Amino acid sequence: MHDWPGRAHVETLRVWPSLEQTVRRIETQADVFSGVLLLGSLSRGEGDAISDVDIVAVTRVGMWDDAWARRQVLSAGALVTFDRFGDRAGVAGHNWLTPALTKVECLVSEPGEGGMRLYGNAVVLVGEPDLPDAFERKPALTRQEVDAYAAELREQNVIPDIERAYGDLIVRLRREVRGVVE
Repeated sequence: MHDWPGRAHVETLRVWPSLEQTVRRIETQADVFSGVLLLGSLSRGEGDAISDVDIVAVTRVGMWDDAWARRQVLSAGALVTFDRFGDRAGVAGHNWLTPALTKVECLVSEPGEGGMRLYGNAVVLVGEPDLPDAFERKPALTRQEVDAYAAELREQNVIPDIERAYGDLIVRLRREVRGVVE
């Protein structure tokens, strides 16, 4: 796994073992995956006790179907998994809760035009340094935009009950741990 500014801090967080294990599992599937990108607060070195792991398992060109078929290897031992499909070909979410109650949000995406958009910072954990350049880049989403998207998913009733309950727990923990009023 490559180094990045903020890694030393992330290594102190409870999510570190889940991140490290997931990256190792992706690396063992090198015939279908070309790299791993880290997104969100961990990529900025700003994670805390209630952060989740946001990653992209980048497939080799033309290997998305094979990579998606192997997604359960990435989440082996999870308490629960939940998949989410959007409207773009070559990208879908495979998410899970670990036994330590860490949420891993793993997008499985093929690089290239028309696929996934990268919003904000992306750190290459595995793969070539220019790996993010294979995706359409967008400015980081604001907290309000993220919350509006989550509310939209809830309204559409596409979030599994366990993921919804976990999300509710995180909102309450933010209030207590971070002092955030929602």
